[in-house]
Amino acid sequence: MKKDMTRGSEWKLVLMFTLPIMAGSLLQQLYNTVDGVVVGRFVEDGKLAFAGVGICAALTFLFLAFAMGISVGVGVVVSQYFGAKKNDELAIAVDTALIMLGALGIAVSVIGYAVSPLLIDKVLTVPPTEGGAAIREYALTYIRVYCLGLVFQFIYNCISFTLRGVGDSKATLLFLLVTASLNVALDLLFVVAFHWDVAGVAWATFISQAVCMVISYIYLRRRFPFIAGGRHFDGKLCRTILRIGVPTAVQQSIVSFGNIAMQRLVNGFGEDSMAAFSAGIRINNFMFVPITGFQSGLANFTGQNIGANRLDRVKRGYRHTLLMTVSVSLAVCALLFFFARPIVSFFGLTGKPLDLGVEQVRFVAPCFIIFAVYMTLGGVLQGAGDTVLQSAATLTALAVRVVVGYVGVAVGFLGYSAAWITLPIGWVFALVITNIRYYTGGWKKKAVVGPARGAPPDAGEGAD
Repeated sequence: MKKDMTRGSEWKLVLMFTLPIMAGSLLQQLYNTVDGVVVGRFVEDGKLAFAGVGICAALTFLFLAFAMGISVGVGVVVSQYFGAKKNDELAIAVDTALIMLGALGIAVSVIGYAVSPLLIDKVLTVPPTEGGAAIREYALTYIRVYCLGLVFQFIYNCISFTLRGVGDSKATLLFLLVTASLNVALDLLFVVAFHWDVAGVAWATFISQAVCMVISYIYLRRRFPFIAGGRHFDGKLCRTILRIGVPTAVQQSIVSFGNIAMQRLVNGFGEDSMAAFSAGIRINNFMFVPITGFQSGLANFTGQNIGANRLDRVKRGYRHTLLMTVSVSLAVCALLFFFARPIVSFFGLTGKPLDLGVEQVRFVAPCFIIFAVYMTLGGVLQGAGDTVLQSAATLTALAVRVVVGYVGVAVGFLGYSAAWITLPIGWVFALVITNIRYYTGGWKKKAVVGPARGAPPDAGEGAD
């Protein structure tokens, strides 16, 4: 159901819109976690297989980040047209986005499959040991099958951001519930019953993503009649989407390369470190769920209200969302901090890998409060279409993290822990940049569309 976020209680609108997104993200993390648990516990070389799938996370995030970055442009355009009540332009924008993301998805699938051996061998690198050779084969098997399904991810993300742009966040939760259930069932079938090992979890992911894309596309076409007509492609709207989405896609892709750089750094410390880091990353991803959920909710709230020329509501929505994000993040981070050991051991790790994983989770958990504040501000900038500045802040955080990490290891004052100790340092830099942008007001001038016909003038200028 479409949701107009330009009227009513700001915090309730953001919260009710965000809850399904958080639930959906939680489902995604759960079935990604199940992949790791199934591989770690039911494949003969559990630790090595888990490490092989785990080191692919930096690469899979690279592809997903590009898809989501472009889709951010879709979400901003859709939400602002929806807020401005410009349904004709909205219909054309949606069709344009679907055609564009579908074509990009096919291209990235082909390229990703072709270069996956190069990425594993020359970019990530693994230790030149017998165990390292096994990790390399597991990783290559997983990433090749994963790349075949990238087109499904591109189209689904386009649909997901379109639905969020018109205020429908509940539908994506249902899609992900079906996908997660199917993925878990296929994981167990292919790995435990058929003994397909790592290939089993890869094909389970491929099939479940294809099903998710199909049902979400059918829903989009049937649920929203205003886009049920013939296909449209508008070059100007395509360029607008790309103008907003490309900076975010580049930002996220470069962040992914930073994650790849940190993974490469970790790989140099051996198989135990690789397994521990893989577990830590999967657990840390649960901390991202409430933070990115509230950011997405606030971005769509901001987009609609900017389209309706209601900056006063944007400012109130930001303050309320910041309070909610920090409160929920504190609860999640405390849970993961105090129960780090049993959670890490759930992946089948023992001994040194378990100790290293626990150390990572316990250090990072409290630092996520900095990230929560930074991402909430990012929601305002994203919804306003000010993605270039947000990209600059994120890239600054990444550069600081990578430089400090590699220099620290090179001169000897940091070891394996450089992979996570550098996170809060980078986030502080990004937080300073986004705060300056918000309070100087440059984001207010980035609207994609003019205000809705008959929209009231902004009541919030000078009354923050």
